[in-house]
Amino acid sequence: MVFWAGMLVGAGFAWLAIKRGFYESWALAFNIIISVYLAVFLGPIIADIVPVAGGTAYNTALCMMAAATVSFLVLQGISYTFVTGQFKVPFPRIFDVLGTAFLGFLTGFLIWSFVGLLICITPVPQQSIAKQVGMNSQFEQANVSVVCWWCDLVHTVVSRRGSNVTSEQIISGLLESAEPKRRGTQAGSAEPTEHDDTKTGTIEPRQLGPAPHRGAGLSPPPEAGP
Repeated sequence: MVFWAGMLVGAGFAWLAIKRGFYESWALAFNIIISVYLAVFLGPIIADIVPVAGGTAYNTALCMMAAATVSFLVLQGISYTFVTGQFKVPFPRIFDVLGTAFLGFLTGFLIWSFVGLLICITPVPQQSIAKQVGMNSQFEQANVSVVCWWCDLVHTVVSRRGSNVTSEQIISGLLESAEPKRRGTQAGSAEPTEHDDTKTGTIEPRQLGPAPHRGAGLSPPPEAGP
């Protein structure tokens, strides 16, 4: 089900791209790709410095989403002010339709994969309803592959020489660090609560031994005088 949902998202973005044209769609796709790249490489660092959700299992995902959103808004504002809002570049009709639709589909599928990656590093896939709709290991692997391909494409251009850090290593580390939090959340929800008799007012009966014989250990009363 989630696969077809991703296809629908890609088709929706393809339709929107055709309405905007290739020139504006290319700028939009570029801003989204850079925003996803910055979220993957800077989001975990921000999560360690400024914990948004107090170090919970959703902290890293929220920081990555915040980094992607802020980056996209800044890049989109710059591109509209200096590029797309100032110039119009016409293209042949056939290219403006087919090329734009293909570009929009790739952009929409990248957004869907990024959102799916954020879901995978949270305890959500452990829920039964998430497993029923198809959020399994194949869903996780597909999202990781798409996001890694785009991020590595950008990283080969902007990274310094000799840098051995890849997006696959970062994402693998995020998934590994999220696994204990998933198990902890699942165990915490399944752990039964202890019964406290002091809260319910129940009084435990005391174990009493046999009653001592009357007069046991007592000296006989003194005899009355004449």
